[in-house]
Amino acid sequence: MARPIRDLDVPLSQLQQDMRRLVARQRAAASAERLQLLLAHPETAMVAATDGEQAEQRHWLYDADPDATTPAFPYPTAQEA
Repeated sequence: MARPIRDLDVPLSQLQQDMRRLVARQRAAASAERLQLLLAHPETAMVAATDGEQAEQRHWLYDADPDATTPAFPYPTAQEA
């Protein structure tokens, strides 16, 4: 005979606590896995960017100062847009 559904009810606070524990365990497992990977293959921790990636990063870090060595991306002005 099947059990009544009310026997399966769990308070919301218990569900929230269980979810917090689950997320904490998953985060710890992911961190441990990443650490093991880095310890086994330290060369993967710092990989040099390709020329194209470096060009993109220079645009992200563009400094609008007059002494900047990287030219600004030519955004259209309000009149041109």
